[in-house]
Amino acid sequence: MPDWLTAILADTTALQLVFWVVALAALIGAIIKVWPILSKAVTIVNAVSGLPAFIKRTDETLTAQDAKIADIHHEVHYNNGSSVKDAIGRVEEGVKGIYTRLDTADQDRRELREDLEETRPHAPARKRPTKPKEN
Repeated sequence: MPDWLTAILADTTALQLVFWVVALAALIGAIIKVWPILSKAVTIVNAVSGLPAFIKRTDETLTAQDAKIADIHHEVHYNNGSSVKDAIGRVEEGVKGIYTRLDTADQDRRELREDLEETRPHAPARKRPTKPKEN
């Protein structure tokens, strides 16, 4: 046994030794219980210390994103014909016009069909010639 350990244990009683073992076990148990809280506290301190760099980086990113958002805003709001929304409005109007013209043409076709049916008598259905059966 080393001399320093012999010098420490020379005046120590068994009761004192038990006390120190129990105290050491309690200290280890307390460290184990407190470790998650201590770990979270260290994480928070690290996050707070990195906050100024994060704010600067985010601010630069937001400036670029603000320009993108302004571009998107320009395209999705009416602005005298140069946005996508204006173009979609023009397309929708054109489609409405096409549907109107198709409906008118369909009505005209029905009227012409009715006129044709009224002016021409129905012809009897022609029988199709049948082929003679081969034996």
